[in-house]
Amino acid sequence: MMTLTIDLGCGSYCRGDVGVDVNFKWKNPYHRPEFFDKLTHGKVKDPDLVLADLNYPLPFRDKAFDRAFLVHVIEHLYRPYELLKEIHRILKDNGELIIICPNAKVSFADWNDDTHLISFTEPTLKRFVSLVFRHVEVKVLEESPYCRQDLYCKARK
Repeated sequence: MMTLTIDLGCGSYCRGDVGVDVNFKWKNPYHRPEFFDKLTHGKVKDPDLVLADLNYPLPFRDKAFDRAFLVHVIEHLYRPYELLKEIHRILKDNGELIIICPNAKVSFADWNDDTHLISFTEPTLKRFVSLVFRHVEVKVLEESPYCRQDLYCKARK
């Protein structure tokens, strides 16, 4: 059975069958998206790209996707709680959400980046995602391209 994956905030490196962003050409010279391929999966060759702002309702039908990725995105959003509810809506029953974000406990990048609007630690990310999803696991990534301490969250409906 084929699974359908959406990469929310994909920039120029889409890991899903569908990618959503406001700028598909975004690249940061310090950003190494391929590092997280072992936790998600690699860049998709020809994804469908949808121009949309993640701070607003997503333009997809209910239960359309099996899996969603948010890789270094949630910390940039004005309305992350509303996005989690939207992701829950567009995921199929037992759908999976993967979030990777800076660990505010140790991340200099998180403290110094003016585009980061919200910060998470291991327990706060678990509590936050648990507001919408039932099965939530959060762990610290010992190896990460930025500070070696990013957070990895896997959640299911």
